[in-house]
Amino acid sequence: MNFKKMVSITSALLLTMLPIQGFAAQPVMAIGSEVYFNQMDASVNGGEPIRGVDVSSILAVEKAGVIMYNEYGNRQDIFRTLSEHGVNYIRVRVWNSPYDAAGNSYGAGNCDVNTAAEIGRRAAQYGMKLLVDFHYSDFWADPGKQTVPKAWKSFTHDQKKQAIYDFTMQSLRTISDTGADIGMVQVGNETNCFFCGEDDMYKISDLFSSGCKAVRDFDRSVMIALHFANPATGYFDWYAKVLNECRVDYDVFAASYYPYWHGTTENLTSVLGGIAGTYNKYVMVAETAYPYTNEDGDTFGNAVTSSSSDVEFRYPISVEGQAQCLSDVFRAVSDVGSKGIGVFYWEPAWLGKPGIPWEEQKKLWEQYGSGWATKYAGEFDSSATDVGGSSYDNQALFDFNGKPLKSLQVFSQIHPQTKYESKGTEIKEGAYRIKNVNSGLYLTVANAQEAAGANVVQYTADGADDYNTWYVRSSGNGYYEIYSGLGGGDTYLLDLDGGKADNKTNIGIYTDTNSDAQKFGFIANDDDTYYIITKSTGGKGVIEMKDALNHDGANAQQYEVNGHPCQKWILEPVEEFYRTGDLNQDGNINAFDLAILKRTVLMQQHNPACDVDDDGEMSVKDIVLLQKHLLGHSGFKPKEKGTRKNTIFPAV
Repeated sequence: MNFKKMVSITSALLLTMLPIQGFAAQPVMAIGSEVYFNQMDASVNGGEPIRGVDVSSILAVEKAGVIMYNEYGNRQDIFRTLSEHGVNYIRVRVWNSPYDAAGNSYGAGNCDVNTAAEIGRRAAQYGMKLLVDFHYSDFWADPGKQTVPKAWKSFTHDQKKQAIYDFTMQSLRTISDTGADIGMVQVGNETNCFFCGEDDMYKISDLFSSGCKAVRDFDRSVMIALHFANPATGYFDWYAKVLNECRVDYDVFAASYYPYWHGTTENLTSVLGGIAGTYNKYVMVAETAYPYTNEDGDTFGNAVTSSSSDVEFRYPISVEGQAQCLSDVFRAVSDVGSKGIGVFYWEPAWLGKPGIPWEEQKKLWEQYGSGWATKYAGEFDSSATDVGGSSYDNQALFDFNGKPLKSLQVFSQIHPQTKYESKGTEIKEGAYRIKNVNSGLYLTVANAQEAAGANVVQYTADGADDYNTWYVRSSGNGYYEIYSGLGGGDTYLLDLDGGKADNKTNIGIYTDTNSDAQKFGFIANDDDTYYIITKSTGGKGVIEMKDALNHDGANAQQYEVNGHPCQKWILEPVEEFYRTGDLNQDGNINAFDLAILKRTVLMQQHNPACDVDDDGEMSVKDIVLLQKHLLGHSGFKPKEKGTRKNTIFPAV
C-alpha cells in the first residue's frame, strides 16, 4: 500500500470541497456472482484459487476495543467469519523493529514477527494458510519509501544481503513454530525499482535472491512472491525481464491493483498474462480494495471518496459496487489462465472503535497502535507527523460496527473450493430438552413410535409425552448425534430427510447411523443459546422450524446461514434417573441387560446405566463385572442415580 495516498483530517476536508468526479457505473451484478478458475494448476494451493485478505492490523484493532461480529450480530472470531465466507489465505506484513529505543510502537498494527506469528496461528485454527509479507523495513515500505531498518543503516551491500537471509530464516522459524501454515512468502513490498534503500534494479535483484534463498532453505514447498505496484505504469515487463536476466529464483509475480488508481481490469489481465506467458511465472493480485461508502467511520478521513481527485471510479460507491469490483478483479486474474492463482483484499477489517469522538479515537491509536502511525513513528518516517487512524475503513468488508458486509460473500463464489467445515462448540453429553427461542416451544417427535422417518415438530410441554428427552452423544471433532428418548426397539436419531443435505430439506427421525448427515454441531451465542448446524453441509445448514411463530407442529428444515436469519435454541439439561446395570430400566438385572451392555459398549452408545463399576467410563471392564454379578461371583451393588423418575430411556 502506497501511504503517500494516506490522508489526514485536514486533507480529507479539503477533498470534500472539490467537485464530485463522475464515473461510468457499470451495471451491478448480484452480490456473489460466480467466478471460475477453470485452468487452476492443481499443484498450487491444492488446486484452489487463493481467496485472501490482509488483516495485518487486526490484533491492535481488537485491543483497541473493536468487536467483530458475524452476519447475525453475534460476536465471533473474525478468522472464523472469514473462513466461513470462503477465505483460504491470510496475508500479514512483517517489519523488523517497529519500535523506538524506549519500546514505544510506531503503530499500524505493531507488525513485528511475534504479531505475524499470532495472526498465523489464529488463521491456521480455521484452515487458512499464511502469506508472510516481508517489508525489510521498520515501518511502511511502498513505491515511495523503502527505508533500511535502523539496525542495518550502516551495512554494506553484502552485509545487507546476509541480514536479509538471516532475518527471513529466523522469522519464518518463529512464525512456523506457533502453528502457522506458511504457504507463501513475499520478499519485499511494492518494490518498484526501489527496495531496502537500493534503487538499482540489478542490485535489488541480488538482494531479492538472498531472501528467496532463505525461503528455499526454510521449506522448498513454500511459494515465493515478488511484489510490484500499479500494472498501468508500463514497467512490469521490464521488472520481470531484469529478474529473469539475474536468475532470481521466485514463483509468483504479484501486483497491487487498486482500480481507481491502476487502470482497467482488462489491462491487468493483459499485463499479468504477458509476464506469465513470457517468463512462466504464476501471477496474482497481492492487494486490492474498493470503497462501499463515502462516510468516515473513525474521524480520520478516507484515502478515496467520490470527491477525490485523480481517481477513476468504474463502479458505484456502494456495497454492490464493491462486490462487483472484487468479483471482476478475481475474474481478471482467472482470465490469465493456468498461471493466474488468486487475489488478496487489503485490510478489510481496519476499523476504529465506533461511535466515539476524535480525541478518544486518537488515544486508542496511540495506546494500541491501531491507526496508521503513532507519534513515535516520526523518528523513522518523516511523513508520520502525528498519530493517525485508518483511511481505509470505508473500503473495508465490514461495516463501521464490525458486522460483515454482503460483499464479503464474494469469496464464497470463487471456484473451485472446498467448503470450510465450521466446527461446533463442545458441550456436555447427556439428556436435554431443546427449546426454540423464537416460539418458546420444544423440539419433539411426531409419531416416532410408529415409524422411522417421522417428522420432527415442536410442542409445548402440555400434551406431548416426548418433548423433554433428547440425548446428545459426541461423534468427535465438535459434532454430535442427537437421538430421541422414544423408540419401540429402535433408537430414533435426528437426521436430514433421506440423509440429504440440500437446503430446506425436511428433518426427520431415522435409525440409519451411517449417514454423515446425522452429525450436528452447536454454535454458542453470547446469550446462552445455540445455533444447531449440520456437518454434512460444512457447518452451513442450521435447523429451523418452518412457521415456528405461528403454530406448533411445524416441520423442521435446514437453511443456509448466509441466506436466512437462523433461529436460536436453548438446551435445557434433563436430570437422568437410572439404576446401574439395569440397561433396559425394567427393574431387573439379568441376561437381557448383559446383551444390551455388550452392544452398547461395542457401539459406544450413550447409556449412563452402563457404568457398572462407577468409574466414570463405559468399557469392557463393566461387561466383565456384570457377567461376574450374574454368575454370583462379585460384590456388585446397583446404584440409583438422579431424581427424574419419568424419564424415558433410549433402547439400544
